[in-house]
Amino acid sequence: MAAEVFLKGLAMRNRKVLFAFWGLAVLTLGFGILMVVRGHREGVDPRLEHETLAIAQLKDVRYLFFSPSSHADLAAARPDLVAGVDERAFARAVQAPAEFRALDHERQFEALLLSGDPTTYEPLLHHLEDSRDFVLTWLDASTLIFRRYGAPSWTEADLGAEAAEFQGQNRARFLAGAATRLIAIGQLAMAKRALDEAAPLGGQVPEYWTAEALYDGEIKKWKDALDALDRALSLEPDFTPALTTKAQILFGSRRFDEALAISDQVVGRYPDDPSMLFLHAMIAHEAHSYDREIAALKHLIELAEAQGESTTGYRIYLGQAYAETGDAMPSLIEFKKAIAAPDISPEQRKFAQDCIDKIGDRTGKE
Repeated sequence: MAAEVFLKGLAMRNRKVLFAFWGLAVLTLGFGILMVVRGHREGVDPRLEHETLAIAQLKDVRYLFFSPSSHADLAAARPDLVAGVDERAFARAVQAPAEFRALDHERQFEALLLSGDPTTYEPLLHHLEDSRDFVLTWLDASTLIFRRYGAPSWTEADLGAEAAEFQGQNRARFLAGAATRLIAIGQLAMAKRALDEAAPLGGQVPEYWTAEALYDGEIKKWKDALDALDRALSLEPDFTPALTTKAQILFGSRRFDEALAISDQVVGRYPDDPSMLFLHAMIAHEAHSYDREIAALKHLIELAEAQGESTTGYRIYLGQAYAETGDAMPSLIEFKKAIAAPDISPEQRKFAQDCIDKIGDRTGKE
């Protein structure tokens, strides 16, 4: 019993540490659901379902870094920009700024195109903000473009000009998506102005209410956020961005059991989506549903292995999840597999080795 209590304490004390240096997007209320769901939805302007507007800004670009979700549209419109690209390296680089810098040193990118859910490229976004050698030159409903320092910066006036290209509910959708990107880059006042402009047109638009909830969640107005999400779901009960955002809002307001019920629903619909699976694992952990957490992490490892991607971070989390149940041997196995991985960082290695040493000291198992 003493060993079991120790193991649970080990996981609880150390879990937050891993958020600082694990490689996947961690949704600790860093909101940013993709506002326009891929695939045609009736009444939605096709320019909101594809990256047409952003790609048109890249006419002079020969060397482009892009996030994985941009590949399909780039391949259709500018196949020269994706030719010969190591897509796995690009996918890792959005989460590992050091790897981005190595790629940039090799290829000398003229621009970066970041699309989709901002949490999936949050580490790179923060790095660009700190380094300041790239500037934001374009922002729309689903993308951000950065160019080398010295290029003309994007301004709020540009957003007005872009929004003027849309009418009615599609204008509300555009502004809602833009607000989501503005939240991601920390421009909350600008995001609020975009949402205020969308409000008269957005009453029947679930994307608008979901973006309102993202904003309210960012400023910790939990009730307002949940009310907005209920409006979105009353318009479209299966609207995935609203469901996922509601799970995050409930998580942020520490209503973990309710968040888990919604997360179960979303993961049931998208069982192989890594970001949703990891959100599910995080929620399950806080709800003390360790069987769900372990199942989600094991499936994430299976998916990563199938794609030839790193499993190191997942294994460290899985080792902690097993520790929560007091099960020493599986915990040790996962920590040792993580240490054996060639891509483990010095911080991760130290953390995993400390866990192994402490488990050995308390349980006698090695």
